[in-house]
Amino acid sequence: MNLRDIAQWDTRALQAVQRSLSVRAATICFVQDGLADIGRLPAWHDDAADAARRRFRIVADDLSGEAAAIAVVEKLARDLVDAVTHLKSELDGLREAAAAHGMALSDSGDIAEAPGPPVDTSGAARRDELRAAARALILQAEDLVADAAAVLTRAADGAAEPGEADRPGTGLSAPAPPRDGSPLDNREYWDALPAAQRREVIEQHPEWVGDRDGIPSAVRHEANVSRFDDERSRWETEPDRLGERLGRNMFGGAFADDDAELWYAEQKLRDLDDLEKLVRDHPDGRLMLLDLQSGERTMAAFALGDPDTADHIAVTTPGIDTTAASLRGMTDEASALKAETERQLDLAGRTGDTVSTIAWLGYQPPTTTGPGNYDVPFIDQNLGRGWLLDSWQSDRATAGAPKLASFYEGLDVASQTPDPHITALGHSYGSYTQGLALQDAGPRQPVDDAVFYGSPGFDANDESDLGLAPRHGFVMRAPDDPITVADGFGRLGPDPVQTDLEQLSVLEASTPDGVRREDASGHSEYPRPSGNGELRTSGYNMAVIVAGMPELAVR
Repeated sequence: MNLRDIAQWDTRALQAVQRSLSVRAATICFVQDGLADIGRLPAWHDDAADAARRRFRIVADDLSGEAAAIAVVEKLARDLVDAVTHLKSELDGLREAAAAHGMALSDSGDIAEAPGPPVDTSGAARRDELRAAARALILQAEDLVADAAAVLTRAADGAAEPGEADRPGTGLSAPAPPRDGSPLDNREYWDALPAAQRREVIEQHPEWVGDRDGIPSAVRHEANVSRFDDERSRWETEPDRLGERLGRNMFGGAFADDDAELWYAEQKLRDLDDLEKLVRDHPDGRLMLLDLQSGERTMAAFALGDPDTADHIAVTTPGIDTTAASLRGMTDEASALKAETERQLDLAGRTGDTVSTIAWLGYQPPTTTGPGNYDVPFIDQNLGRGWLLDSWQSDRATAGAPKLASFYEGLDVASQTPDPHITALGHSYGSYTQGLALQDAGPRQPVDDAVFYGSPGFDANDESDLGLAPRHGFVMRAPDDPITVADGFGRLGPDPVQTDLEQLSVLEASTPDGVRREDASGHSEYPRPSGNGELRTSGYNMAVIVAGMPELAVR
């Protein structure tokens, strides 16, 4: 299968087949009704009548089998018309995009430079996108052919059953997304699906797309919200199972993890309550991640505004002791940041710019609650608990950074804005995770600006270490932030305030918009409004960076 095959598929022929089968199905239905009417003649009561009725039933049964086969093939033809029309339209758009950027698309999906001077200097990235899109179309076409062959074989073998065509899951079926696909692969997979198969995926396989970077945020939200009931059913049975197992163990949980697993299972039920309430309270929000399976704690991400259409996107990565229960507070902070960013854009005359702010908890920060065997390495338990000690660990950030880097890339490739302005915001231990993620971005760094606040370190000294352009990395530190105790050891890189990144103020100040703003003290006040409802100087600084106006920040 190649792109030429897709282009040559004849949808008019498929439509003709579908109409012919529809007429034949109507004729068979008419004959069946006629046989039934004759068999019901009230005065026909002799041996010949009984023999005729038996013969009618045999003929009717044969017609029922033929009708079932025709029905499934007619439905197949109808679905193929929609699917092939979609594929051909996508292919036409792909070829137009290739030509517009001075490239040619081969039948195999390879990309070559078209004759003449180059049109687009971003050649490598554009080629990757075109190649991924072409491959997705070919895979979708191959899946259509395989599904069609299976349906036709069943019909030819007489295996089709009456009413089968009306049941979901028959005929064409949506393929699964590519295993270990990149965000770009995921986006092209989704784009290649016709509308009916997209609906099938959301309704029957929401786990395929809810947590997959590169899929549109509205799709991820719908898929994740639809999983609430199934996840609740799963975790409601888990405490009973673990409790029963603990009851049979004379040592309780002393020599097993059952008691710890029970604690986390009960916690996940509470997390579901919190997330459902968060979604209800923010009907315009987007639940872009819901993962209760990958680790002992729930992972989630929640967006305000539409990140797929926003001109400016901010992603906040939190630190120590952040759990799913913390997402409500993070969302409140995201709401305040979004409002302030929009206000600053309005003051600058950029009233058409749109903003989306996202609270991302797609990793598992160290925590100081819950059974310790699940939270910190064994050696650290022997040294004692405490958030400063936990902040020195690197394992949670190392595990979370690739996920965060993928999330950034997914926002970029799913965006309908040609080049969205993406700002990474990292607090405390989350800033270390953010620093590693920025270094893990690969050649296509989607993040434009990064702010590290209350940071114990982020394993970098300047923007070049983070894949950022000069003067696009920023640090904020309150004078009395106790995180400074952790910085002195250099376990997570150089002390942030000693790096070459720009240092922004967190002190009380009158900002360029004429607002008198309070300072941020301690470890947690940076993004929070002060008593007068205004963001502090630190929050204002984040807002103007998210707006793409760093020149307005207070140094």
